[in-house]
Amino acid sequence: MMGRIFDHVRQQSFVLFDNGLIIQDGNPMNRGFVQRDPSGFMYIRIPAVNPIDNAYFVAWDKNVVEINRYTGTAIVGHYEGFIPVNPYNAAYHAPSYNQNYGIETSPGNFARIPDGIVDENKSFGDIMITNEAKAQECYQSAYSPSTGLDREKFTMCMIQNMAGKKELEILNCVRNSNTPEEQTLCLFGKLGGSKEKEIAQKISECYANYGNDWSKYPLCMSSSVNDPTLSKVLACMEQQSKSGNVTFMGTAMCYGLKEFDMNAETQIILQCAAASGGEPYTFAGCAGGQLLARELDKCFTNGVGGDSGCFGKNNDIVKGLKAIGDALNVKFGPNNDITKLWNNTVSDITNGPGYNHEAVKAIRNISNEVDKTADNVSKAVRKAVPKIKIKW
Repeated sequence: MMGRIFDHVRQQSFVLFDNGLIIQDGNPMNRGFVQRDPSGFMYIRIPAVNPIDNAYFVAWDKNVVEINRYTGTAIVGHYEGFIPVNPYNAAYHAPSYNQNYGIETSPGNFARIPDGIVDENKSFGDIMITNEAKAQECYQSAYSPSTGLDREKFTMCMIQNMAGKKELEILNCVRNSNTPEEQTLCLFGKLGGSKEKEIAQKISECYANYGNDWSKYPLCMSSSVNDPTLSKVLACMEQQSKSGNVTFMGTAMCYGLKEFDMNAETQIILQCAAASGGEPYTFAGCAGGQLLARELDKCFTNGVGGDSGCFGKNNDIVKGLKAIGDALNVKFGPNNDITKLWNNTVSDITNGPGYNHEAVKAIRNISNEVDKTADNVSKAVRKAVPKIKIKW
């Protein structure tokens, strides 16, 4: 015998045994087995006729709780017996920002990044660039003789040509989410593995029904199999909601960052997507850097291609990348392996069919390497390639 469950509303009680069996006092044929509450908000779930609509639980504070889909939550009794310490009671700890690393999301605005994430030796992200032909296609698809150029449609088309799969998934999570909780769950599923995707999907189903009314989540989870990792994510989100600030980063750090690829390029995209609210032009200027923002401005004022249009002969991004090549030529010489790799990569990415992941990766890796020199090469790289910065 482990303890006794008392239902004061119905004037009945049950004996709980260590194998999970409960038997009603005075009615031994009324018996069943308790289960751990999959949501983690309660200790155990008591058998019920229709647990999806009306379920009974022993809470961590020893109250017996009834949760009804329509009428809500009520304390109907108490439990006498042993209950372990709630393992999810303090799952969430607010991130620390003492190192003051972050992203300049727009001139004068600085989004900080939590401690323990930034690798100072790998702080560059990915450039965004495409060619004139792709820019012309986007321009034509977004232009109407009667209304002119749809700037948002054009910029979103450009981002789709310049960004990789992960970048687009992050941006779309922000664009298509109506609440911080929806955004958090979307990012959690996209940036994690198969396990995180499964967790996000299950919690999203409950969120669609109950929003941030966390008291009803044990009801929503009543037909699920107990999974401590899912319970931990719910605890992380519920505890953040008390301060009114549910975020993906807070949830991911609470759950375990090792399950996510939180490198510099991901950090930059996350911060830029969040700061922009998913608005394409603001996002592109942040994630792609100042040279991309300058190039997009030319698209709106001068059109595409030619001598003065965007992604034409005077492409600011290309000029910035070539300036880095010139600085490398001076510092290391034209036959140096790093110099040759940079110049060949820039040629590939500017003359090729558009987004080229390997070339983008090469530019990022070389940037991380030469940034250590802290000279004209480093200065040229920092002007052209997105970077996590230190706010002085």
